[in-house]
Amino acid sequence: SDVYKRQVLPLLPLSLYIGFCGSKLCDEADYNVILEMSRQPLENAIRNMLHINDTNFLLFDAYVPSEFSPNFDQLTWTSIFVVFLLIGVAAGALVFKVFHSMQKRKEVSESTVVEGSTSLIVSEAIGSTEPKNSLLISIISCFDPIQNFKKFLPDGSGRGDPNLSPFNAVRFFMIYWVILGHEVVALATLAANIQDLPDILTNPKTAWLYGGEFAVDAFFYLSGFFFVFIFFKKFKNKSFGPKDFIMTLIHRVIRILPTYIVVLLIYWKLLQFIGGGPLFGMLEKMKNNSCGSHGWADLLFINNLIVSNANNDCISWGWYLGCDMQIFVVMILVSLVVMNYNLLGKAIIWTLMILSLSYSFNLAYSLGFTAFGSASPDYFPKYYTPPWTRAPPYLFGMLVGLWYIEEKGKLTKFFSRSRLLQAIVSFVGLYTMYYIVTVVEPLVKDNTAFTQEQNALYLSLSRTGFVAGITAFLMPSLVGGKLLQNLLGNRFFETTAKLNFSTYMIHLVVILCSVYSTKSSLFMSYETAIYRSFFTLIVSHLLGLLLYLFVEQPFFNLEPVSYTHLTLPTIYSV
Repeated sequence: SDVYKRQVLPLLPLSLYIGFCGSKLCDEADYNVILEMSRQPLENAIRNMLHINDTNFLLFDAYVPSEFSPNFDQLTWTSIFVVFLLIGVAAGALVFKVFHSMQKRKEVSESTVVEGSTSLIVSEAIGSTEPKNSLLISIISCFDPIQNFKKFLPDGSGRGDPNLSPFNAVRFFMIYWVILGHEVVALATLAANIQDLPDILTNPKTAWLYGGEFAVDAFFYLSGFFFVFIFFKKFKNKSFGPKDFIMTLIHRVIRILPTYIVVLLIYWKLLQFIGGGPLFGMLEKMKNNSCGSHGWADLLFINNLIVSNANNDCISWGWYLGCDMQIFVVMILVSLVVMNYNLLGKAIIWTLMILSLSYSFNLAYSLGFTAFGSASPDYFPKYYTPPWTRAPPYLFGMLVGLWYIEEKGKLTKFFSRSRLLQAIVSFVGLYTMYYIVTVVEPLVKDNTAFTQEQNALYLSLSRTGFVAGITAFLMPSLVGGKLLQNLLGNRFFETTAKLNFSTYMIHLVVILCSVYSTKSSLFMSYETAIYRSFFTLIVSHLLGLLLYLFVEQPFFNLEPVSYTHLTLPTIYSV
């Protein structure tokens, strides 16, 4: 029952759990034989990679887990009730659908065809005088999992701009990159081959894993692009008043908050019935402390502004949603200026982006952040999560969206003259992304390879440069080229893109449950991480599909119900 924890990097913080051994077989002294052989090279590798000068940052101590048993408090029962309520409403929707279908068939069979018109579908005549469903029935029908599954599948209608279809593939690959990065960190905490960690941490491949941070910037970029694309489509020839502003925000909250709440309840209160093992009590303690003190901040989308450490945040990966929401609110106002005063609005976007890049440079320079694996306690709360440092990719996406809306015809005419030109631009974009990810490889082995000016310059410009690379890579598709549309805009990516949000929300729950439920150390290697990440990707998409069918899409369906029964103004889907 005893587990020995080797606490490493309290500045990040990160812990390594090295070996599982009962007290009748071994004790802490037995571990010291292995640790003393690997301690010095491990310290040197981590200190070098993360720019840590403290000689006492690597601490080892024994950990004896306490007995763990599920805690049935009031919120646990509430969480169980919510889950069964969602399942019950979905089952009720199916029962109602069967009953309603039987009733309509009975009415049709009892009807007669008037004037011998056998081509007339009598059900249409019946439906024209049929009273509107009650509010309760309409709400229950929104939770019909069969109808929601049909909405999940591609309908083959070809709706939407085919030039933008490759963005679905970008979503899929970026969510995998996020999962891979988190999987590597989780795997490192249980590394049985501690003696190999120095070589692993100084391997240039590490730069690719650290580069997974750019996946989040890709999401910001896509948010900015499609925000402008949809917003201008909706309001280009309409007035936009305070009521429209409020209803747009309500739509955004309805789109995100129900799934957010359900995932929070599953993670905080229901995961205890799924996981278990000698380390699981630690996860429960961490969740109870962070969710009990800061769970409200997640639901108000301000956790990225008030939580100073990822371990103190309930849904630590929810910082992205808070940051995105904050940028979204401001950009609604900026977009109104663009619609009414085009040049002034664009000037504001460029000014905000330049100010953000300048602030990021000064912050990284003054606080000594390194371009690779900064271990400063200020990095997460002051640089990684605030909207004023993460906004440039979003703003760049808005500029690209405006450029696409206004110059699509000219772009198509210019690039369609030469497929070679399209291929060159696409290759430049691909190489730009590759260069930005790999240029920091020297820092993996030597944290002084960059000057502080170079570190600050990389941290401030690399995120925008990466999404600029995405734009250039997809340029042939944006101007109507079919090759990328066929490769990256197929139905598989169209379908998985609908699960992107739910998959993102649930993926770290899957990883944490797996890690803290283990009863043995794991062999750490990049190959193992890739293997585990594919498994996590599949499981996360399957669980994301359940969230989509029972939570995300049903609440999205409720919006038209509000128009019909509550006479509310239209909530705009931005």
